[in-house]
Amino acid sequence: MASNAEKEVRYCKKCGCELVSTNHRKLCDSCRRKRAGNIRRRAGEFAGGVFSVVVAAAAKGKFDGKE
Repeated sequence: MASNAEKEVRYCKKCGCELVSTNHRKLCDSCRRKRAGNIRRRAGEFAGGVFSVVVAAAAKGKFDGKE
């Protein structure tokens, strides 16, 4: 680490913008929010796909045309 007299300038790993001196992460706040949003969106898509497969499997036995 840098001493108190010499402050270390750090940059965001993804976009390259300068980070504030109190930030202990490698990404800026903007990049972290974008990444979290992408993760949240993909998790929702996965859950929707699993749900549609379950509903289709449950409906197949009910509406197969045999009476």
